[in-house]
Amino acid sequence: MMNNLDKSASVEGAADRVGRDDRNVKTERAAARLAVRWLPVEALTPNPRNARVHVPGQVARIADSILAFGFNVPVLVDGKGGVLAGHGRALAARRLGLKEVPTIALDHLTETESRAFMIADNRLAELASWGDGRLGLELLELKTLDLDFSIEATGFELSEIDPESRIESGGGRTPGKRKTKRPATPLDGLAVARAGDIWTLGPHRLVCADDCDAAAFSAIDVAIRRWQVVAGENARLGLSGETFDAIARVRRGAQPTPASELASERIPSPLVG
Repeated sequence: MMNNLDKSASVEGAADRVGRDDRNVKTERAAARLAVRWLPVEALTPNPRNARVHVPGQVARIADSILAFGFNVPVLVDGKGGVLAGHGRALAARRLGLKEVPTIALDHLTETESRAFMIADNRLAELASWGDGRLGLELLELKTLDLDFSIEATGFELSEIDPESRIESGGGRTPGKRKTKRPATPLDGLAVARAGDIWTLGPHRLVCADDCDAAAFSAIDVAIRRWQVVAGENARLGLSGETFDAIARVRRGAQPTPASELASERIPSPLVG
């Protein structure tokens, strides 16, 4: 005979199975209703709760990708045309002057589920990582092909693409071929940022403190380079307005940059003239 605990566990188990069955039925019905529908760009409403920030540089890259490959990923919207996923693609469509874009309505989601899905759609993609070896090989092969689009449509700028190092770090060496290590030089690991620097990053200012160590300055270099990639702009030093890359060439021991070249990269100082 079943005691009270066994009966309780049995009832709870049955309830769990019913709950799972209900969710599966709901998911199957929603999937059956999903259909791509072209909507006017002006009919799409950005969701004010969207916590994902799309800077102009990233939107420009999305636009380049759409031009190269087409609008292959529909914008996900609610039943009223409010954007749930694809805010960046919608912005890129406006940038390109597109009249309509493909959409999929997720009208089976409740308001609470829609809010949670907006976060999940962005966050879950961030949890993946690159396989450097495979990525390096792909970039290397693509660069050797006669492409009818820019390699930067992949989201990687030419200045970022270093397939050889990616292949080595990912273990993608040719069998039987030993990896030769480049001799270290005094310039290896030398940071560009220095104590007292004030870097202009668009509307932001990055001030380098006097008590930073070498690791901190290297981290500042990484942060500046990442900002340049995302924003599509050059970080500039103080009142001189010289670009980060121009300063890097000088500070890392390269031949002094001609004054004419530096002058072409300067911007007028707001405190001069």
